[in-house]
Amino acid sequence: MTKNNFLKIGIIKKPHGIKGELKVLPLTDNSGRYKKLKKVFICTEQAFNQNDYSTITEHTIKSLHFSPTEVVMLLDNITSRNDAQKLARYLILIERKDGEKLGEWEYYSQDLVGCEVYFKEQKVGTVFNLLNTGANDNLEIETTDNKEIVYPFLREFINSVDIEAKRIVINEYEGFFD
Repeated sequence: MTKNNFLKIGIIKKPHGIKGELKVLPLTDNSGRYKKLKKVFICTEQAFNQNDYSTITEHTIKSLHFSPTEVVMLLDNITSRNDAQKLARYLILIERKDGEKLGEWEYYSQDLVGCEVYFKEQKVGTVFNLLNTGANDNLEIETTDNKEIVYPFLREFINSVDIEAKRIVINEYEGFFD
């Protein structure tokens, strides 16, 4: 299995209560999607980024409820606050085949990371992260001259996105890269 087999859907923040429930920060704009899930996978960010799935664990969801900004879930085999505390900062994953069908101009953030960014035909950098500042998503780009810039991931600033080719073509340069 590889990173491409899984989608990151949440980050475990901390325990909730004493029975092993987990507070999860959803990495989706629609946390209601969690209601459809029967199972999830858990691993560390480091293991995920290094495609090391030897430590991945599969869990059945026993219960689920929502707070305004978090999902609270109880998983099988996690039965105490101590068990839950050990999982703080771990990722919640699902198999890609269980992901939501995306609409036009919708992308999984992990698929944008690693894309090369071009202005006209010139490479200007590579996406290393996606930030959500509330108003919109922003690409964090390491430029070809090793600077880090933030570029809005808005249709008006993007000509094209090709996930298969790992290529994003932007249409604004001045003010962002100078």
